[in-house]
Amino acid sequence: MKKIILGLIASLLAVGVLAAEKESPLHFPVEKREAAGIALAAATEEKISPEVTAYGRVLDPSPLIQLIAEVQTARAATEASEAEKDRAEKLLAAGGNASPQTVEVARAAAARDRATLDSARIRLRAGWGKRVSDDPVEIQRAIAEGGALARVDVLSGDRVDAKSSTVRVSLVGRPDTMEGEILGPAPTADAQMVGVGYLVLVRSRVLPSGAALRATFPGTPEATTQIVFPRDAVVYHQGSAWAFVRGKNEVFERRRLGSLRSLGDGRVAVAAGVSAGEELVVSGADQMLAAELQASGSAAED
Repeated sequence: MKKIILGLIASLLAVGVLAAEKESPLHFPVEKREAAGIALAAATEEKISPEVTAYGRVLDPSPLIQLIAEVQTARAATEASEAEKDRAEKLLAAGGNASPQTVEVARAAAARDRATLDSARIRLRAGWGKRVSDDPVEIQRAIAEGGALARVDVLSGDRVDAKSSTVRVSLVGRPDTMEGEILGPAPTADAQMVGVGYLVLVRSRVLPSGAALRATFPGTPEATTQIVFPRDAVVYHQGSAWAFVRGKNEVFERRRLGSLRSLGDGRVAVAAGVSAGEELVVSGADQMLAAELQASGSAAED
């Protein structure tokens, strides 16, 4: 008799489970997923290097271009006056048509032009840093070809990888990113920021002066293990990020995700919410959210 009762209980539980699955708006067996165009992908565990987020702005290149032109003009004048000084000195030494006064005038002109050139070079380095002052013509060419100069500031306490030569930048509020070349630390401080500033050259885009930028630098210390999956698995509802994870008997579970980090290749990394090997909905997640909210009488969030 006891065995019969236990058998009946087990049968009732099984029927209850099946009924619950049929009633669940997130019960999506293979046939139903295929019909709805729902696709899955497995989350993986990867070593991810830390990153540092910084903010800045696109700089007006006009003062730099003007200063570079000043350096070039002073260099040309210095070369001409040096040549004239050498010619006058040679003529005087050979007893030619040059007086000591002519030589002195030539020497004074050369010294004046050298001082003007040195002044322009010092101001270029003091205002724009070593990398720009070492090769101003190359920077000028990059700007002329449609590049942009920017300054981004890292908050105090964040540590940027000193070996990094590039940084990802984007206009604030825009998802697309561009690669920027790190020209080195900014030689002047920003009174509104307490941290380190960097000059960045973006060669691939014409950006409006004064536009706000968001930058992502490689950071330190060492890489950490995080869960990685396609960005398309993420849906947003009531201000939080979620993902639908495949559970037992093809019933999916909506999981709240921890802080997300874009990897720039169509994937995101998350520290909590999903485990390696779990399958996530990467196509059709919005459909599942709508079905779940409709069944519960809630409205989906755009």
